[in-house]
Amino acid sequence: MEEILKLTKKGIPITVIGLPYAGKTTFVNWLKEKKFTRPKPTVGFDFEQIKIDDVIFNIFDISGQKSYRASLWKSYIMTSVGIIFVFDSSDIKEIDEARKWFWVMIDDWLKSVFSEKVILFLANKSDLKTSQELDIIIDELKLNRISLFPNISFQIFKTSIRTEENLIYALKWLVSKIKQATEAQEQSPLSIVISDSIGTPLYIYDPLNLVNDPGMFIGYLKALSGFANEILGHEKLKVIKLDPHYFFISEENNYVISVAVSNDMALPEAGRISYLIHDFISSNENKLTNEKLEEYVKEFVE
Repeated sequence: MEEILKLTKKGIPITVIGLPYAGKTTFVNWLKEKKFTRPKPTVGFDFEQIKIDDVIFNIFDISGQKSYRASLWKSYIMTSVGIIFVFDSSDIKEIDEARKWFWVMIDDWLKSVFSEKVILFLANKSDLKTSQELDIIIDELKLNRISLFPNISFQIFKTSIRTEENLIYALKWLVSKIKQATEAQEQSPLSIVISDSIGTPLYIYDPLNLVNDPGMFIGYLKALSGFANEILGHEKLKVIKLDPHYFFISEENNYVISVAVSNDMALPEAGRISYLIHDFISSNENKLTNEKLEEYVKEFVE
């Protein structure tokens, strides 16, 4: 996860996923070299920083092996603005398996995420005779369901990396949507407050003095959070407006994180920051110190 954090200021994170031999790495290599190649299967993940038009992308090519789907996909998907899902359109069994994992991503990972996500589907290998028609693919993937998730923008293209069919159109759509999703989010957080489950402050970043009394502030947020839980049921993520600021509050693994932003358009970025901090805490809990936590969080605000 630290690779993602350190590179976000240099480029927009994009995750490329899909089943083995779908053409993920072939596509990334095409982006880099503008030619068709036959790469070796990816082990774990590969990273490339590539400029498309005037936008720099940090592209994480994640292995499609089943063990990596369970261990790596989620972390990179949750912290990326864009997701490129590549699958073999000539293999109906692979389309079915791709559908299962795509809806794991949506229903289990992204359903409760506030951040806006841009998803590009590449129905690859369209040059093969057994490539399925687009309407059949859409039906098999059950893409009509995505309309139920207003924070997700998506498009699907039948492509062939070998012949370059539709690749330019797909990239133009992706860049356009990514720009829309990120332009309003490029704002630093106004404050970040991290506490344990009983309200003890662990870290406070507050250059504007939005939080005069950290203990009272955290108690106030927890009271509002508890009230919301009684009405709406327990939710890990909440947004509270304390004029003129918005506070994105997340609770996970006995830690409460509050990220204040200046307007509602910056809330997706606040959500992404909260997720990264929770992931860092859970990965370092046994050896976590205030100094180590402060050093990590500074990456978001400097």
